[in-house]
Amino acid sequence: MTLAPLLTDCPPISRPSRSRFGMGLQTFAPPSFALSFVLLFALSLGLTGCSILPGMNASFDKPAKVTESPEEPTDIDYTLFLVTPLLVKQLTEQADAKAAESAKNLPQPTVPSYPYRLGAQDTLRIFVWGHPDLTPVTSNVTTGTSASTPAGRTIDSQGKIFFPLVGEMNASGMTVNEFRTQLTKRLSKYIPDPQVEVDVAAFRNQKVFIAGAVAKPGVVPITDQPLRVTDAIGNVGGALENADLYDVVLTRGKESYRLNLDRLYYSGDLDINVLLTNGDVLSVPDRMTRKVFMLGEVGNSVGSNQARSYVMRRGRMTLAEVISDAGGVSPFSAAANEIYVMRVDPNATNPAEAARKPLVYKLDAWQPEALLMAEQFPIQPRDVIFVNPTGPTMIGRFIGQFFPVLTTVNTVGNSPF
Repeated sequence: MTLAPLLTDCPPISRPSRSRFGMGLQTFAPPSFALSFVLLFALSLGLTGCSILPGMNASFDKPAKVTESPEEPTDIDYTLFLVTPLLVKQLTEQADAKAAESAKNLPQPTVPSYPYRLGAQDTLRIFVWGHPDLTPVTSNVTTGTSASTPAGRTIDSQGKIFFPLVGEMNASGMTVNEFRTQLTKRLSKYIPDPQVEVDVAAFRNQKVFIAGAVAKPGVVPITDQPLRVTDAIGNVGGALENADLYDVVLTRGKESYRLNLDRLYYSGDLDINVLLTNGDVLSVPDRMTRKVFMLGEVGNSVGSNQARSYVMRRGRMTLAEVISDAGGVSPFSAAANEIYVMRVDPNATNPAEAARKPLVYKLDAWQPEALLMAEQFPIQPRDVIFVNPTGPTMIGRFIGQFFPVLTTVNTVGNSPF
């Protein structure tokens, strides 16, 4: 059996004389020869397209196509800030002001929602006292908001309802009391002083839609009771444990509003409990969008780098918390005076500008008391935190890339076979 068929693309490599390496306690080849051997071997593989190396290696040699314009160049024009007590104070005040400003821009109903106004598909129960023949069961209602008996009469798609003696009459757009008054007036032509009672057996005309991280996403009908955000979420079983209550989206017509329900539930800001109207869509996202990215030299033990993305928990998170969750800055390789927080500029007008002009905050934590500033530095979702390695660490990693190759060359050279 021969290996020749497996190496058809590679030129033969002649083994150097053993006398060049020596015997006994000598275990390393002379550096000049080992380096020459490595360079020649790598060059031969690159020139011949040898296919004996393990794994995959992507190589795209065409020039890259650069997408840019004079208004949106590819150059990164970042702004660097040194983290100071005054900067931390300003960032905290900006975060509080942003939360207060969003609370002022809450939606208001475009039309009065209450008292409830009747519409198509609503079902009414109509009683005329002393005349049981005028209140028969005429239809069945199967929704969870229907009364038991009688099922009542349903308003058709034209907004009309039929009642004996008076025939069809308009009901859409009226309140229950307005409809009762009109029906009493018409029945008085046939019945002296009619006593009429009207209530809604099923509310099926107005509804809101709840989607996302809730127990039972679906449709919630609007009834004669005011329906607010907390009522709607409660009617679908409540928000799930992984729900992001900081960024609930209310869509009304062509407009969308972001609601911070955490302030409502945990800070008592009742202004956020918006009154819902017909056609509203309430979307509750999950917390996977509220991530921060911890990269670089973190982890408190050798070989245990904990750089990865972290999902922000409920409440205010600070830079010190995020670093602590990642195991702290590495005592073996981190440059504690070069901790960077990279953030998209909130004033950017488009995604291209946001990517081209990031904000970079540098924390010099060479002295541990600087972590007190980090404990006050507010972290925002999608922040990227990077801890730089020290200079000797980078040099050591560069040199370390050659050790496996040199070790292999020496092993081959010292082999008696």
